[in-house]
Amino acid sequence: MKKVIVLGATGQLGQDIQTETASDTIEIIPITRTEFDADIMDAAEAVKQFPHADYLINCIAYHKVDECEDNPENSFKINTQLVKLLSEFTARQQMTFVHFSTDYVFDGYDKKPYIEQDYPGPLNVYGNSKLAGEMAVKAYAEKYFIFRVSALFGAKGISSWNVNFVEKMIDAAQKKIPLKVIDDQFTSPTGTKDVAVMLKCIIKNNIDKYGLYHAVNSGECSWYQFAKKIFDICSINTEIEPVSYNQFHTHAKRPQYCSLDNSKLGSIYKMRNWEDALEDYLKLKGYC
Repeated sequence: MKKVIVLGATGQLGQDIQTETASDTIEIIPITRTEFDADIMDAAEAVKQFPHADYLINCIAYHKVDECEDNPENSFKINTQLVKLLSEFTARQQMTFVHFSTDYVFDGYDKKPYIEQDYPGPLNVYGNSKLAGEMAVKAYAEKYFIFRVSALFGAKGISSWNVNFVEKMIDAAQKKIPLKVIDDQFTSPTGTKDVAVMLKCIIKNNIDKYGLYHAVNSGECSWYQFAKKIFDICSINTEIEPVSYNQFHTHAKRPQYCSLDNSKLGSIYKMRNWEDALEDYLKLKGYC
């Protein structure tokens, strides 16, 4: 029986990892935010209750991109310092560390999907703190997987913490709110269920090809194309206007093109295309 700690178990990613990974041969040990509300750094102490686990999966991140600009100290505390402590713990215990990063480690100036070997160049505090977290894992963990993900959508999770793009679009359509969506900023939408199934494959089959991977669904789209696909699948007629990235003024600068190439991951697990993952998500949520 493999024992797997899931840290940050109530988010959309953590919930799907629990649901999809648990089996007769895999025991899930969930650690939720309620166990360390006083200080997020207490998460590093919480995992020490389970020194003989086989895996530690870290689903904790401070990912409110605009807020990170005003609170860099908290961003680096959660996305870097905590990750360093967790990395050191897994190394001492000979535990495999699974950590999630982001497409925002790139500057978005390229016009082809990024591969793992491409040089990162974050444009904002969030991206810099996540890149520093990757570096901490590489420096202090011994057995690790770093999975970069992007534009996540998951059917579970606490709504006040996790409002993904799909839910925002559905909500706007239901309220008859006219939408303006960027049509020249590109991403790789990814279902959390697909990430969870990939992890189950790795754990169940004792895969030890450690390193950095892009764990996204295959393909890419603009945010406008993403929204259009949501409404097309659900046969929703709503007003949606394509607009340029330059028309949106956000506190934090964001990369304009950050699609990720998942070819390297294919040696371990082949991710399906994002359209299929999205359709399953929408059906599961009862939207179509």
